Amino acid sequence: MVACLPFIANAQPRTGTSSAGLYYEVSGAGDPVVLIHGFSIDRRMWDPQMPALQGRFTVIRYDLRGHGKSDPPSSPYSTSDDLRSVLDAVDVRRAALVGLSAGAQVATDFALAYPDRVTRLVLTAPGVGGMAMPPLPWMQPVLQAATAGEPERAASLWAETPIMTLRSDTSAAATLRELVMSNSRVWTFRTNPVQPLTPPAIKRLSEIKVPALVIVGDRDLPHIVEAANVLATGIAGAKLVTMPGAGHIVNIDARERFTEQVVRFLAGR
Repeated sequence: MVACLPFIANAQPRTGTSSAGLYYEVSGAGDPVVLIHGFSIDRRMWDPQMPALQGRFTVIRYDLRGHGKSDPPSSPYSTSDDLRSVLDAVDVRRAALVGLSAGAQVATDFALAYPDRVTRLVLTAPGVGGMAMPPLPWMQPVLQAATAGEPERAASLWAETPIMTLRSDTSAAATLRELVMSNSRVWTFRTNPVQPLTPPAIKRLSEIKVPALVIVGDRDLPHIVEAANVLATGIAGAKLVTMPGAGHIVNIDARERFTEQVVRFLAGR
């Protein structure tokens, strides 16, 4: 069993599974906020933020398809429809979305697919649909292990890559690695049945009309920093915050600064 990151609140959440087979947890009280994790980890990556957030908001965090306690993909699916199924399951019409990495892309796509269901966006270390990714040579051993049917080895290699390395606060490095290893099954899915948003988000950022906060660590990968700038420029009125010394997993690497920025933004300050 993976240890919780050492900041988790003790309150027991309400749990359930959406019609799409996605596991979710609900805790706190106030305006609804959905937390969307990155690839290869799960809802527990948000443990450092939970005490502050659930003291002010109704916090909904869920596992993306194939991650954590959610069902694996069995046919083509839409991440936007998956998120809608979670909101419907908890009877929430509109919510603020906080996403990191792939979770930020899910949040952006959802804001375009279902604009009337989003109040605010926090896009952290973001991916952007339709934005080209540069070659990443360090990914080759990971993909080779996955292709060879060795998901645990792929996860172990992935946990050591630059994108999963904490740059500022390494105190949670071992727990982050455990979180990655507990989600090794993501490396067993040989194809990616996600149905992309069409046209992609990169061509539609001007359609987003809700307040947006973009956060990125200055030690993240260059193409992620570029994506953050693209979002901050393309979404009218978006605010860009750069976290000095932080890498890709900003909410853990700069947890106190990140949490403060997010709480202030979600509270409308």
